[in-house]
Amino acid sequence: MPQDKPRRDPNKHKLNDPFIKSLQPTDKPFLVWDTKTTGLALRVQTSGHKSYKYIYSRHGRPRWYSIGDIDIGLAKARIEADKLRVLVNDGKDPAADKAAQRGADTFEELATKYVEQYAKRENKSWKQADDLVKKHLIPKWRKSKAADITRSDVKTMMRSIKAPIVANQVLSSASAIFSWAIREEEAGVKIHPCIGVDRNDTSDRDRVLSDSEVPKFWNAFGDVSFEDVDPIEGMTRRSRPPRHDRAPVF
Repeated sequence: MPQDKPRRDPNKHKLNDPFIKSLQPTDKPFLVWDTKTTGLALRVQTSGHKSYKYIYSRHGRPRWYSIGDIDIGLAKARIEADKLRVLVNDGKDPAADKAAQRGADTFEELATKYVEQYAKRENKSWKQADDLVKKHLIPKWRKSKAADITRSDVKTMMRSIKAPIVANQVLSSASAIFSWAIREEEAGVKIHPCIGVDRNDTSDRDRVLSDSEVPKFWNAFGDVSFEDVDPIEGMTRRSRPPRHDRAPVF
């Protein structure tokens, strides 16, 4: 029986799209350094999530700058890494500058970044979820620093929405924003305020969607607006077949 070939050290490689796609997660996060662009590395998390980092030294200590998910493309990541290297060579500390900016982000600014940098690319019907955020979350949290929003704030928001299912969907939308912020190190968010917040009880027919199911849910509706309509009710109205047992009305 032939023995397996020795595994090639993945720490350094000239990155390309097929190679990036082939990388599989392990039981620990790991980096793959790009041999073409100094300081650029691909980080693969245990969940399989992949993102580009620019890593440099400041006062003898490593500094990490998050460039973005692999969806931004390798070419753009290399261009951004080259720009960051120029800043570092000029004595700048881009990671510190970004951290200072993140800490000042309000929830409204974070929600806008989430839509522009992620949701519009990943969710064809991002606008429906964004409408819920603008209607139910922005008025309450507009000027609050995203990092200062607490679990108590989320619970108060849930109680303020009369329709239980709408409240659950707003919670999922908020949770998606905070999950992205933590993953991408945005707005100084370290603690997820939606974790531990109970969803409203619903029947099996009205099952609450998980965060990962929300984009699929909205994609099913195209341009339908749910600003004043319960989304589940809207779905059943659209999917209900016409009745033919009613007498015509003249």
